[in-house]
Amino acid sequence: MKNYLIVTKNERELKHPFTTELKNYIEGKGGVATVVARPRDSSNLGINVPEGVEAIFTVGGDGTLVRAAQMTFESNAPLIGVNHGHLGYLCDLNEESVFSALDRMFADEYEIEERMMVSGYVVKADGRKTQVQHSLNDIVVSADDGKSVIRLTVYINGEYLYSIQGDGMIFATPTGSTAYNLSANGPIVDPKTEAILMTPINPHTLNSRSIVLDSEDEISIEITPRRHSAVEAATVLFDGSFPFNMVPGDKLVVHKSNRKTKMIFMSRMNFLERMRNKMQEN
Repeated sequence: MKNYLIVTKNERELKHPFTTELKNYIEGKGGVATVVARPRDSSNLGINVPEGVEAIFTVGGDGTLVRAAQMTFESNAPLIGVNHGHLGYLCDLNEESVFSALDRMFADEYEIEERMMVSGYVVKADGRKTQVQHSLNDIVVSADDGKSVIRLTVYINGEYLYSIQGDGMIFATPTGSTAYNLSANGPIVDPKTEAILMTPINPHTLNSRSIVLDSEDEISIEITPRRHSAVEAATVLFDGSFPFNMVPGDKLVVHKSNRKTKMIFMSRMNFLERMRNKMQEN
């Protein structure tokens, strides 16, 4: 590998000394390095991946890598994360280890791991479908104002499961099990597995738990009105971006994506070691 794209967390990081050092190191070895800043989440813009790019470095944290994966997956180029701060779950390298890793990548000494993604779309009450969006971490439906309680009715493969009241629901991949899903007391799942994790957000019932579903299941979720006197609404986010609004009568459909995110891992630290190190931080 000799042709790289470097994605920084924001515009300010474009001129950070480490970004410059990384670009110069690649070019000093006879490679090509293009540096771009990750678009702001609210822009919903993609990242232009130049032709010939063989791998994408993300410089920041897990969030930068996840957003870059969503914005570049059509390029089919694998990603590798460089932590520019605290140890994350997804970023494989840090500012010290990245240069020795580059030496090995130039020598084609690396492995590529494929990660499952989820995709979803909203079916409006009149039958219109929104554009399908793909997520490496999760799809989240929550109250539109971030404060109200919403009632959600869940179906698995067309079969009624339950209705639940709360702040919303998370549909996470195993990769995303250590993100919002973890904060909502969802299970941690080895990212190499394939499953869909369904985790309620602050449920207002005593018997609501996370459920680990087969990756081939199709989940649909509807907003059920709780009060005739109020207009209840929800927002759906795909890895924190591409918001869609939902009102009673609309349906969110979630299933395994037909796309996968490719990731390069160079360190010898496996998933269990990362988990142990994170747990010891507290």
